[in-house]
Amino acid sequence: MRRCLLTVSVFALSWTGAIAYWRDSTRMPTPGELAGAMLALPLALLFMLWLGKKVLARLLAGPALAAPGPAAPLQAEAATPPAAAVPLHIVAASLRMPGGATPSELLAAMRSRQCRPALDGQLLDADGYPLLCARVDGIDEELQQQLLAAWLREHPQAGLASEPFPFNPEDLRALALGAVVLAELVDEALQHALSAGAPASPASALPMLRLHLLMPASWNAAQHQAGDAWLRHLAREQGWPAQQLLPPTEPATRQAAPFALLNQLAGHAAPPQPPCLSIVLACDSHLGELRVHVLASQEQLFSASQTNGQIPGEGAAGLLLDIPGAAPPLDEPAPVLLHRAATGELPQGASQRGAADKNMLADLGRQALAAAGDEATAGIALVSADTDQRANRMLELMQCAGALLPQLDLGEQVLGVGAACGQCGAVTTLAALAMARQAAADDGAQVLCLSNLDPLQRGALVIGPPAQNSHSTT
Repeated sequence: MRRCLLTVSVFALSWTGAIAYWRDSTRMPTPGELAGAMLALPLALLFMLWLGKKVLARLLAGPALAAPGPAAPLQAEAATPPAAAVPLHIVAASLRMPGGATPSELLAAMRSRQCRPALDGQLLDADGYPLLCARVDGIDEELQQQLLAAWLREHPQAGLASEPFPFNPEDLRALALGAVVLAELVDEALQHALSAGAPASPASALPMLRLHLLMPASWNAAQHQAGDAWLRHLAREQGWPAQQLLPPTEPATRQAAPFALLNQLAGHAAPPQPPCLSIVLACDSHLGELRVHVLASQEQLFSASQTNGQIPGEGAAGLLLDIPGAAPPLDEPAPVLLHRAATGELPQGASQRGAADKNMLADLGRQALAAAGDEATAGIALVSADTDQRANRMLELMQCAGALLPQLDLGEQVLGVGAACGQCGAVTTLAALAMARQAAADDGAQVLCLSNLDPLQRGALVIGPPAQNSHSTT
């Protein structure tokens, strides 16, 4: 559009100037003058503008290329794994999303196209009409508040007063969902550890458990710390010994993006580390009046007049990860491999269209396929992404999948969790990974996972089929 307007403007100015000149000179132009003024002059001006732009770009690029420093920001940050990095093993996955209470339910609903946001009777827009949201049914906010308030009175948290109650209703919903998912993953960790040979007692014989809890990004530091402490308390109540629960290594507010966090775990999981299980869990809810008001004030809330806005969602999702190197118990299926992710960051928001928006995700996808092995591309049977319904995000996803995996049916084998379950930050990304793990275990196929929900962060990784002989080769 800008190029068309520029072309029309140049022609209009050239013609207007020529006509004005001939009118003032009171003479008829010759055919040569007509051709020169009406065609040659505007074309020459357009060529000079194009040439000047190219020259200016080269002059500006020269000092940037000569100066020492990081690579150009338009290039994807290749995630080059260290020599010791190996694929992680996904022992189990759990979630609570609007589309399903288990990864298998969500996968079935996504494949059948039965999972979609709906008009919400509790959240209304400025005109009093129901908003399009993705809500999880069956959450008891009052019970969650009673439990959390009693615990806060017994365990005061720094910078957080117990009165008035420091969490909003949507915060309670997030913690309630996170507590259910965490309980399932801790139970899976206990079963996995005991079936691997750890005796039920003494408790110290169990492996160490590391919790990576991704709290809502809108929380302040005190809320992050309290939410982290509350979920760790629930993990101990679930039966995991306190002495076998590793403390957090970083402040809760300094949480990495899910794909980057998985890469960090892969780097720390290489032998000869002691036996250690990891739970990566995210919980969040955007179904609150304050959250909706903020989105509406920023013109980022989906509506009939803002079709490129966000649809609020909620949920919780998590993965149970094991270190590689040991053969799985005989009575358990071989765990699914999670290969190293390729991550990158855009120099500008994804809402501003540009070459980086179109190319970075595909470049990262190629790197992820290469990290998974030579046969990964041919074995990909599904693309699982955190992409929502916004046109620019969906177009980016489809262009990437079409370029990398032309054999796939883009309408049936490319699934965007955000489009079906709404916007929920890191929860949406982990739900896409949990769904991919389910598909890999059910179908024995490779799954490419893509992340482009965040305005800047991009990521890609491959979740492989159940490991058969990889335990002896890693």
